[in-house]
Amino acid sequence: MRSTLHLKTALLLSMTVSLSGCFDSSAQPTEPSQHLSVNTYSLKQSDHYQVQREYVGTIKASQQSRLGFEFPGKISAILVDVGDKVAKDAPLIRLDTQLLETEAKQLQAQRNEIKAQLQLVDANLKRQRSLKSKGFSAEAEMDALTSEKAVLQANTVRLDASIQANSLKQSKSTITAPYAGIVSQRHVSLGDVVNAGAPTLTLLAQNNKEAFIGIPTAQLTNISQLKQPQIRIAENTYAVKLLNPGAQVDLNSRSVGLRYLLPNSAQVIDGQLAYLNYQENMPENGYWIPNTALTDGIRGVWKVFVVTDEDLVERRSVQVLFADSQNAYVQGAIAENERIIKDGLHRIVPGQKVAPISSGE
Repeated sequence: MRSTLHLKTALLLSMTVSLSGCFDSSAQPTEPSQHLSVNTYSLKQSDHYQVQREYVGTIKASQQSRLGFEFPGKISAILVDVGDKVAKDAPLIRLDTQLLETEAKQLQAQRNEIKAQLQLVDANLKRQRSLKSKGFSAEAEMDALTSEKAVLQANTVRLDASIQANSLKQSKSTITAPYAGIVSQRHVSLGDVVNAGAPTLTLLAQNNKEAFIGIPTAQLTNISQLKQPQIRIAENTYAVKLLNPGAQVDLNSRSVGLRYLLPNSAQVIDGQLAYLNYQENMPENGYWIPNTALTDGIRGVWKVFVVTDEDLVERRSVQVLFADSQNAYVQGAIAENERIIKDGLHRIVPGQKVAPISSGE
């Protein structure tokens, strides 16, 4: 009995000590947790946004000639090569003219023969007229000589034309540059026999380079009315002049080709890519926000976090109309002057109370 009494007394004392510890006046109350600081962005509505577009094309010479001979022959001399710059009327390539020179000698010999025959006919006519005055010449003899003289004169005209044609062929046996330019291609080699019209050299005009740009038909009116069009080639941008407003739609690309004249100072090469810069205004109400303020929602819907007047976080759905590397133009369940959280969205949940910090517009 006495041992049982001692056990109960010990338990009572232990419980008394425990309860007194729970109500110890020296214990410190727990401090409330601080709210998360977030950067906010104040929304400003806009009635449009601008899209920077570039349409691609190529550089072409204003003149591009595939030079060939007007008659067949054998290449005897090539005076230029690819990359050479040539002046107007400079000789470029020649045909072998030995056959033409031999033909010219034959024609000249025939011309001399007819000339000698004409001299003989003239002498016989003179003699017949003298005999006729004395009554010894027949009319038939004079008529024959007169007819022979007419035939010889006609042959003279024909031979003169043949001689002239031969001389023209000899001069056309050398191709000369129709304009100042640069040789871009060579299609023949020394000793080749070429047909009439077969290309031998391709010559590009050195000045008045043009850019051929293909644009969609929907943008034809707007782009044609640009007051100061600019074209980017490599790292340089040039002010250009529109040469034509577009004639037809290309069946392959379904675009309209526009020709722009480049300044003579432009250092460009035929075939380079050219880009026409065009800034298009899109009339849509919306808001510019940083890309870091967007988070993806269910089924591809974009979301933003809005801070209410009570500093509580709300999640809103928005539609992205346009985006670049830094900003997005959106519209949706947001209003002007509302504050959206700019970044750090992975730390935020809807309904959370935050401490907003304005980071400007």
